[in-house]
Amino acid sequence: MDDQQPHGSAEQAITRQCTAKSKRSGRQCRKPAMKGRTVCLAHGGRTPRGVASPNFKTGRYSRSLPGHLVADYERATHDPTLLSLRDDIALNEAMSATLLQQLDESPDNPAKDRRIFRQVMRQTDLKRRLVATEVRHMVLAHEMMPAEEVVALCQATIDIVNRYVPDPKDRQALAEEMQALLRGSGGIHDAR
Repeated sequence: MDDQQPHGSAEQAITRQCTAKSKRSGRQCRKPAMKGRTVCLAHGGRTPRGVASPNFKTGRYSRSLPGHLVADYERATHDPTLLSLRDDIALNEAMSATLLQQLDESPDNPAKDRRIFRQVMRQTDLKRRLVATEVRHMVLAHEMMPAEEVVALCQATIDIVNRYVPDPKDRQALAEEMQALLRGSGGIHDAR
């Protein structure tokens, strides 16, 4: 329903009623809702929404995410290098070099030197955290095995078992224990 809808004659328009309810009586507010809102001024009709709201964080779960952010969000979700911080580290390094150059260019200005030095220290701390995070990402990437490699390893193991274990009952017992291991039950039984 629109905020204002003709009712009766063309000159006369009605506005939507505020949807807020009284805590004491439980009755709905009788004031008209503000344009584009469902509540009146007294019940938060002027409260900022979306990016304008002081509580806005990422907008990921927001109904009022601006259109240009939706496109950027969709693009970022399909970016394979999203977790890489190399570009951020390089930018940090360039900004630190620029700040240090400014420090060299202002020889007799102690107040400006202190301000620049504080900025350099903040950049250095940020770089330390970025590098530590990037190292963690690299270590995890090297420790993880892609699913294709896991499947190839399992197939190679099955081929070896089939080649060297002649008894079908032993092969079946091995297969069941390997399946249990892959399911994560961790229950390796001693079949001796």
